[in-house]
Amino acid sequence: MPKIISLEKKKRLYKVVFDDERTIYVTEDTIVRFFLSKGAVFENAEIEKIAEFADFSRGKNLGLYYISFKQRTKKEVIRYLIDHEIPNVQIAKIIDALEASRFIDDPAYAESFVRGKVLGKSAGPYQIQQKLVDKGIDKTLALEKLELLYDFDIQVEVATHLAEKLVMSKYSRLPLKALKMKIATNLTSKGFSYDISKIAIDNLELESDEDNESELLQKELDKIMRKYSRKYDGYDLKQRVSNALARKGFDFDVINRELREIDF
Repeated sequence: MPKIISLEKKKRLYKVVFDDERTIYVTEDTIVRFFLSKGAVFENAEIEKIAEFADFSRGKNLGLYYISFKQRTKKEVIRYLIDHEIPNVQIAKIIDALEASRFIDDPAYAESFVRGKVLGKSAGPYQIQQKLVDKGIDKTLALEKLELLYDFDIQVEVATHLAEKLVMSKYSRLPLKALKMKIATNLTSKGFSYDISKIAIDNLELESDEDNESELLQKELDKIMRKYSRKYDGYDLKQRVSNALARKGFDFDVINRELREIDF
């Protein structure tokens, strides 16, 4: 029967060498479980069991180490174990053990994730749902936690908060129509529905600043006229300028009033 001729510690693992030139790497748990020591002899079937348990023990330790930094989903732990070349048959056993001891708990993870995003007021429900699914959370579970923790009123509150921040920052100098469009686009990109975005914008009770819009329009009009007057004139030029200003978010009545002052 093969005999252990060397048992040497290598960082977190132990290198076990048999006299038949077989080498395996085991954890300390494996040594204790199978009473491994220099000079001990084992049958081949026993060595196979030792190697299997060593893979399981090493993989479980890796999983616990990975989870120790922060909460992880089942999918994330599986991917981590695969990356560290733990055999698939052992991964299944490791995941079962970690779930049984609640070190892996996808429902608790999903709830904690949603709570954090709601408190941070940084994302809408659809964006949160997609992030959870990407992390391996079942879509039904993700929706369940969102419905529980992110109801209609909270969505409106968060969306309104984000809309206010947008008005106070980079969109403050836009014409009213463009401002509302920008806010709506930003909110929907963050995972809010169109209806929630509209309510949030309405809650701001935004009003047009005529002096500001007139100043903005004049600046845009000067730039657009310089661009199009090189190629077009007359009615064609007027229509192109009008459409370009409308795409910038200016109201057609204001555009037409300004363009009446220009000789095309």
